[in-house]
Amino acid sequence: MPTAFQKELVTLAHRLADLCGLVAGTLEVATRALLESDLTLGGRVREQAAAVTALGAACEDQACALLALHAPREEDVKAVVAAVHTAADLTRMGGLAGEVADRVRRVPVDARPAFTRLAAHAVAAARDLQKILTGADAGLAEAVEGTEAAERELREWAGSPERPHGAVDVVLLAAAHVRFAGTAARIARRAGGFARLPAVSA
Repeated sequence: MPTAFQKELVTLAHRLADLCGLVAGTLEVATRALLESDLTLGGRVREQAAAVTALGAACEDQACALLALHAPREEDVKAVVAAVHTAADLTRMGGLAGEVADRVRRVPVDARPAFTRLAAHAVAAARDLQKILTGADAGLAEAVEGTEAAERELREWAGSPERPHGAVDVVLLAAAHVRFAGTAARIARRAGGFARLPAVSA
């Protein structure tokens, strides 16, 4: 029979999954804003990034309340700490999406195919992580590798003999996407501590 603590931990895991979904959606909109040079979408991203920050803080508060209201075992304490770190990391991912929106300008035409793949892989990593946070089986390796491959392609493009205008911005944006996907992978490695363990009690 699941304990009250386990039930609340499951609720927290699902709330973190909701946060992850919001983060993924924020990056999707940020990418559209960038590729379409759409300032209106850029404003929407900033609103979503603020929502990510608020929900991330709420998740951290909920995790701290779990420790205050229960007398968890050592392994349960570790699960809550992992949840706190996850909320903080997801909030940082939302910040990275906001950085993309802050650079709303036109991506050079010949860089767009690789950049579009880059963004799609980064969003896919977050979507896969969202599944993991609800106890589902999913892997991020393909999405992360795709993000890294697209970044290398963009770096090669930027390093061409006739350096394209805006190349530095594109490289910085690519690096932000790689950090986004890399953070998702790091969260996934620790997710078993609080997402998979109590899944049977959902």
